[in-house]
Amino acid sequence: MGASETAINQRDKLTMQHPAAPTAGRDPRLDFFRGLALVMIFINHVPGNMMEGVTSKNFGFSDAAEAFVLMSGMSAGLAYSNIYVRDRIHAIARILRRASRLYSVHLLTTVLAVIVLMAGHNLLGTTALSQRVNMVSYLDAPWSTALGVLATTHQLGYFNILPLYMLLLAATPVFLALALRSRALLLTVSVTIWAIAGWNNINLPNYPTDGSWFLNPFSWQLIYCIGLCAGISMKKGESLVGYSPVLMATAIAYLGFAMFVIQGQHYELTAWGDHPALLIGFEKGILPLPRLIHILALSYVISQINVCRVVAGSAKLAAVSLLGKQGLAVFAWGSLVCISLQVLREAYQFSPAVDISTLIFGLAIQYVVAQRLQSDKVTLRNTAVST
Repeated sequence: MGASETAINQRDKLTMQHPAAPTAGRDPRLDFFRGLALVMIFINHVPGNMMEGVTSKNFGFSDAAEAFVLMSGMSAGLAYSNIYVRDRIHAIARILRRASRLYSVHLLTTVLAVIVLMAGHNLLGTTALSQRVNMVSYLDAPWSTALGVLATTHQLGYFNILPLYMLLLAATPVFLALALRSRALLLTVSVTIWAIAGWNNINLPNYPTDGSWFLNPFSWQLIYCIGLCAGISMKKGESLVGYSPVLMATAIAYLGFAMFVIQGQHYELTAWGDHPALLIGFEKGILPLPRLIHILALSYVISQINVCRVVAGSAKLAAVSLLGKQGLAVFAWGSLVCISLQVLREAYQFSPAVDISTLIFGLAIQYVVAQRLQSDKVTLRNTAVST
């Protein structure tokens, strides 16, 4: 064997052992896994269906919501970090326009969802569902509830991700100002806010109903900020956290432990005395440490395995990536289909065939919407180039 062949073999071994270096280009994994998260959110938002048991929430402490917020932060870092450096005012205007669009979509989907729920409540007798999804206040105090919807202080069940995302996006100029000075500074501030809010139960209040936001923005900003820093690093062609065999083994071990606990219902293994819920609990709203570590471990493993990039870029799975590229529209349409299916499932008994068929139909609607929007986007781009 010649020296050149030996060098090639050594290079190939290194390529197999270590992940490819990040690039500043578009990473196909972001669209693919965001699309996958949206599919799982859709399935999970139709409780009791046959496919619910195969979504990520059944195999670990976190679920698709954490993945969605993490990737939303990554997208923001990729989209706005360079623009913010070149022209801060322009970047802030773009971010706030995007946040206002989220607000508009949230209001529209909420109004349509209320119409669907009211129809079910009055025509099909789905009163139990109305109570579960926090719709009763529309009957008891319609004007106050309408004001609460406008202020995002009243949120229907399963319609609380967009208000969180909107608020985090609106705060992104502040996050970017800290991150571009030092990503470590942003993460230090973010962890501090997460710890204080979780420890002292600090949250935004609901109105006109009692209680507070289901997804505490002071807690969930941490996972968004981690994603933001990762997106900034990707834009620079860097990694927020580099490859480490020890860290990789630790992450895989934690994922295995979480799967063992959830699949076997071995929650006694996590009952480590009388400690704050922030450190050992599983309450989704405050993003406790076990859930936070789980989504970070999962994202780290995915980011370090080359086959994930290959799978994400596969033409056979392009439909999933397409859903991720048109995430806002897909989520909005999926939410409306979900609430419609909840009403129908509450009123009628679904057979297994109908159960699967309605889920497929709902996903098909989202795909058609994404395909149409993507086609319009390509047409506009080609028109702009030709002119």
